[in-house]
Amino acid sequence: MWHYIVMGMGWIIKTIYELVQNYGVAIILFTVVIKLILLPLNIKSQRAMKKQQKIQPIIAELQRKYANDQTKLQQEMAKVYRENGVSMTGGCLPLLIQMPILIALYQAIQKPLTYMFNVPYKGDALAQATDVVNKVTHLRDAMIAAGNNLGSVAEYSVEQLMGQSQIQISNWAHIINGAGDPWYINFKFLGLDLSSTPWTAFGCFGDIMGNLSIVLLLLIPIFAIISSVAQNKVSMHLSGQDKNQGNDQAQSMNKAMVWMMPVMTGYFTLILPAGIGLYWIASGVFQIIQQIVLNVYFDKKKGEDFVVKVPESKYNNQHRKKGKKR
Repeated sequence: MWHYIVMGMGWIIKTIYELVQNYGVAIILFTVVIKLILLPLNIKSQRAMKKQQKIQPIIAELQRKYANDQTKLQQEMAKVYRENGVSMTGGCLPLLIQMPILIALYQAIQKPLTYMFNVPYKGDALAQATDVVNKVTHLRDAMIAAGNNLGSVAEYSVEQLMGQSQIQISNWAHIINGAGDPWYINFKFLGLDLSSTPWTAFGCFGDIMGNLSIVLLLLIPIFAIISSVAQNKVSMHLSGQDKNQGNDQAQSMNKAMVWMMPVMTGYFTLILPAGIGLYWIASGVFQIIQQIVLNVYFDKKKGEDFVVKVPESKYNNQHRKKGKKR
């Protein structure tokens, strides 16, 4: 099942790449496609956050009323959430679902020949594809004969090369056979090699001032962190969580996510190919735009979806009496 998911992502990237002939643009448009696929889930999540924002005054009042009785507070808050159909973790789902998408995208980028061009890379399928075995062997031998130092990769078997070095094989195809080779993928985007890993830029740190590609490579994780922080901040603001200063455990978890996710973002975009970082940046920007647009839409929409229900309780009666006095 997972293999077919990654194959599907690879097919989308390949289709877009063939249309635009630009790998970076293909990644950005791929992000748009993923956002459209996940749009129903995001609408549901945004609706839940909007409903959560509506009940914040009630939650804040409960937190003040039961500040010294955490058990009672949790019980009353649970009633409010239950009556209004609000899940405290619902708004986190779009963030959590990013992980399997990123893992699948990583595999599609690391093995572009397999997931974009359906070339087998292991086991009996590879052994039976003699044309693939012969081509990989020819490309490796031709690179060595041309005086290129392949390091330990020169000793890899065909299966090892197809399992670990498909990006290099694509580059070899370009060097040996030219841009017309069907295995060649142009990973360049605005002077940046999207197949490179930002971490490797530290090995060239002495040349940073004279090499724009190194600067761009290091900017990828920085911009990814910024987009992740901005996305989480906007999400908290639109849901009203940044205004509620209670000690709600779920709220504390959401606040921690504001910084936990960017730290994870920075780490992964530093050690993974820059194409992953570009996806993460584009995803964050589109998510912010989507959240703002949906928030405006829900603000204008009126109906039962956003009618706040206060459970019948001793608190409810007191709350009504206060309302009448006012």
